[in-house]
Amino acid sequence: MDLQKRLDFIEETKKKIFGLPKTGGSKKTAIERMSLLFDENTFVETGGYIKKRANEFPEQGNYEGIAAGYGSVGGKLVFAYSQDFSKMSGALSEAGVKKILAVYSMAEKNGAPVVSIFDSSGVLVTEGIDVLAGYGAIICKATVLSGVVPQYSLVCGTCAGGAAVVASISDFVFIEKNNGKIFIAPPFAIRNKTENSGGDIGNARLAAKNGQCAKAFDGEEAMFSALCDLIEYIPSNNLEKNIYLGSEDDANRLNETLADYALSENYDMKRIIAEIADNGKMFEVYEDYAKNMICAFVSIAETAVGVVANQPKESGGAVCPESCDKAARFIYVCDNFNIPVLSLVDTSGTAISEEAENSRFALCAAKLASAYSMASVPKITVNIGRAYGAAYAIMGSKGLGADVVMAYPTAQIGILPPETAVEMIYGGEIANDPNPIAKRDQLFELWEVEKSSPVEAASGGAIDNIIEPAKTRQMVASAVYLLQSKKEARPAKKYNRLPI
Repeated sequence: MDLQKRLDFIEETKKKIFGLPKTGGSKKTAIERMSLLFDENTFVETGGYIKKRANEFPEQGNYEGIAAGYGSVGGKLVFAYSQDFSKMSGALSEAGVKKILAVYSMAEKNGAPVVSIFDSSGVLVTEGIDVLAGYGAIICKATVLSGVVPQYSLVCGTCAGGAAVVASISDFVFIEKNNGKIFIAPPFAIRNKTENSGGDIGNARLAAKNGQCAKAFDGEEAMFSALCDLIEYIPSNNLEKNIYLGSEDDANRLNETLADYALSENYDMKRIIAEIADNGKMFEVYEDYAKNMICAFVSIAETAVGVVANQPKESGGAVCPESCDKAARFIYVCDNFNIPVLSLVDTSGTAISEEAENSRFALCAAKLASAYSMASVPKITVNIGRAYGAAYAIMGSKGLGADVVMAYPTAQIGILPPETAVEMIYGGEIANDPNPIAKRDQLFELWEVEKSSPVEAASGGAIDNIIEPAKTRQMVASAVYLLQSKKEARPAKKYNRLPI
């Protein structure tokens, strides 16, 4: 046996697989993207020599245009596959399906995350229905592993049809602004059937605005870097305990400025989140979708925590269909992977508009309420400002199973806002008073101080503790520590009827 000849043959084969020129522009090859994702020198390719089915188009080449394998991301084992637009425009073949399914199977056996990188014009048409059946198999495998291991999708180019379905099954989708597009029906088909030009269909701006994608990025480097940051917060599988992140920030650090800041009109809740978090660091998702709700990962006392918070500076933090959808999806991920949920509540109430009701508001509100109720992870709620009616009930209230509920002394909790309650209950008395304006002001102040006070809610058990704003971080850290061994038995069932 001539060993050198064999080595030369293997080297020539590698050149055929990886030696194609780049397409130019800002796009990278699959192997280059793997280098961006994984820690240096840790990526190990699998199935690199798998060939496509022979056909009557030899110019297509024999080797599959998908790179797949595993490596380390921040010290964690991660499996990944990437389409390569430089090879047959990234068209998926049966061989590619085989490589992708192998990645999912290895991830399942090892309890490790899966990263899917999309950049493809579609499927290899010459392979017919078999390759479409392959997409069905990928969708099935991704669905079965949903909630078992974290799944992340990166849209670096076109992600259409079946690929868009696979991406949407994942826990988080990131998209690159310059080349990324995600859609089911191609823009030219929409253009042919409607007067719409189809130019904006599936682009990064719209995908981020409508919640299809969790984040949009200028350039692939920024996108891959952000993904590495996100992977730090989420356990590798649903059986792994919560993540502990190193931090030198004192868990008992006081937040001296929060009392005055929370009283300011239309303040930015992100500042309060940063005050509570270790080193002021947070990783926000879906920031361009439903801006009146914030969803972010933070570390509190070195423990990864998912934060769901109303945003007073956007529509008064009103709860709307989109914000319910956004928060519910986020809570499902936290619950699947054993991440405690912290809810910060300050909302003017539910959105009041025909548009909201026409957007299946009741279904979306039920989705959020179900997410909170189903979650068995530690659930901590801090009522910072207003919380009225249905908005109070569905924002992580005690009734939905919150483990620890705290409130600022300035919190306003009730069935109705004070001005509405006073008008409804004392309207006649005010009208008959010689000085109706003074009477209304007197009753309003009385209601605001006593009836909508957190003391009233605490007297009925809806609030566990009324805390000083300066001690917010300290009290939340204490609750996280208290609940770290929480166990909650639930009735056996396959799944509930999710209001999706």
